[in-house]
Amino acid sequence: MKGNKTTITIAVMSIFFIAMGVGTITAAIQNIAEAFSQLKFSTVLLVSTLPSLFIIPSTALAGMMAGNRIRYRTLLIVGILLFVLAGAAPFFMNDFTSILISRAVFGIGLGMISPLGNALILSLYEGQERANMLGLSGVIMNLGGIVLQMLGAILCTISWRHAFLAHLLGIISLVMVIFMLPEPEKKEQLDQVKMKMPAAVYFISILFGIVMMLNYPMLVNMSTIIITGNLGDAASAGFVLSMFTVGGMVAGAIFGKLYQKATRFTISIGLAILSVGMGCVNYANSLMMLTVGAALVGMGFGIVMPAVMMIIGMIVPPEGFAAASGILMAIMNVGGFISTYYIALLLNINDSIRFPIFIAMVIYAISALVYTLSKIKTPPAISTPLK
Repeated sequence: MKGNKTTITIAVMSIFFIAMGVGTITAAIQNIAEAFSQLKFSTVLLVSTLPSLFIIPSTALAGMMAGNRIRYRTLLIVGILLFVLAGAAPFFMNDFTSILISRAVFGIGLGMISPLGNALILSLYEGQERANMLGLSGVIMNLGGIVLQMLGAILCTISWRHAFLAHLLGIISLVMVIFMLPEPEKKEQLDQVKMKMPAAVYFISILFGIVMMLNYPMLVNMSTIIITGNLGDAASAGFVLSMFTVGGMVAGAIFGKLYQKATRFTISIGLAILSVGMGCVNYANSLMMLTVGAALVGMGFGIVMPAVMMIIGMIVPPEGFAAASGILMAIMNVGGFISTYYIALLLNINDSIRFPIFIAMVIYAISALVYTLSKIKTPPAISTPLK
């Protein structure tokens, strides 16, 4: 790729800055539910989860077409424009159906963006440097998540509509992509459409989709837990949720070194931290404990995600990176979308808003134990790194 390396890196990282934009309005969920009190709470949750449904096809298509049929820059520019315009559009709307339509378009835009940052990193870096860059991308992604969530929460104290204006920050990323990111040099490669994707990519993606499904109840219900528990307001929920991204940012900062030391046990560590974090949120009776729990969940997720990307990078040839990343992000968002119905199902079993969080705590604990035992039985020479 031609151009100044630092400038290009900044431009690539600007993509990750808005990658967690789907969580921008999570702190406003309870306020939106109060504004549309005639609707079921599970219907209101679609404001947060519906984008994930539309992220799925656009992510998969963007991953297959990027640099092959459509230029990276073209996909990014169109995706960011949809992110900004459709993301902010509900500010001007009163009809809930119109809001959901704008959220669907927003999801399409975010889906176009999602696989491209990782695809660029996997193409430009290898080995430990790749791990370091994936770690850095985690830092930037979570930093952007913090800024977007906090801004959304602060604006929500004015009105629920104002929370959507936080998406206008995407203009910064748009400017950087237009003026700082050159189109990657086209390499001689196999046709991504004809290339057979390893079955392991789908298996890993499904497991990661389950992780996303387990995390969503904590994210979308946090404002309800805080407000109905008289622990704070929407701004308080925004602060606690921002700790999820702070935890992810810390994980991104240490991932390179952690992966170097823990290798095949990196995912085990991430799963264990996720379990502890969910436990803190489930049993919390104060804003401080919720904050600690959210930070730990973010840290665990921030360790598992780049570790999974490392695995993908090892089992897929370079010409399939974008497509594999697209599949991973698409199935991840399937988990995000079906979480609405997963939450509704669990609430029919136990009407406590924290019950899905308790279930996540148990599943993560069992998964950490099973994964660790499986790696102990596998010789290091075979399992390293993280196969």
